[in-house]
Amino acid sequence: MSKQIFIIGSGFSSLSAACYLSKKGYNVSVFEKNKNFGGRARQFESDGFTFDMGPSWYWMPDVFERFFNDFGKKVSDLYELKKLNPAYRVVFDKNSQFEIEDNINSIVKLFEKHEKGSGKKLEAFMKEAKDNYDLAVTNMLYKMPGLSPLELVNSKTIAKSNLFLTNIKKQIEKRFKNHKLRSILQFPVLFLGAKPSNTPAFYNFMNYADFGLGTWQPKNGFYDVVKAMIKVAKENGVKFYNNSNIEKIEVQNGQVYGISINNKIHKCDIL
Repeated sequence: MSKQIFIIGSGFSSLSAACYLSKKGYNVSVFEKNKNFGGRARQFESDGFTFDMGPSWYWMPDVFERFFNDFGKKVSDLYELKKLNPAYRVVFDKNSQFEIEDNINSIVKLFEKHEKGSGKKLEAFMKEAKDNYDLAVTNMLYKMPGLSPLELVNSKTIAKSNLFLTNIKKQIEKRFKNHKLRSILQFPVLFLGAKPSNTPAFYNFMNYADFGLGTWQPKNGFYDVVKAMIKVAKENGVKFYNNSNIEKIEVQNGQVYGISINNKIHKCDIL
């Protein structure tokens, strides 16, 4: 008999885990305390209006494509994407606004306009960012189980060890002098939940995700992605329970054996 796995919460990581675990043959159930699934990306409906409660920008489309490919799907089978151009507008004040177009050559010209020589510097910076992106996604994200920091140590990361000894803020400020250009280059790491001053320079690959891969948006809102992941999960046998607030994690002899919802115990092998 397959082991019963419970997953608490239905954000992207939970939905992804549910899909992969069910594909391996486990019996998987997802419990969500809210009415709508999706975690921070859930949807809110009121008086005929619908709102995305979480992200609105769709970056790193290759990662989403690979996820759905693992289940015999293509993104285009599940939802429609629109690439934004301009990608976004950066507003410093009412008299200073920067439109970031979906074209690296236009961005290079924009930088050069505000700081002489910065266009060439940006081209070099973006080449490094792409190299780091390829290393991070291909050789780290998909090949490391995440059980030990030592997984990060290999010949390719050792060759870039200097980028782990300085931060993005220092790296960018060393190359660019215009404070607005600095701000534009530093802000993408905020999506990692970090400050530029605390983030290793290696993570400048987020700038490639921004300028190189572009900013996209699902046609009907980001909840399209959530619905697509739930569809894949259900096709693989995952069961979903909403309005299920976990009151207690049941433990016996140091081993988790279930969860309590509305004073009722639901047993599992793995939580």
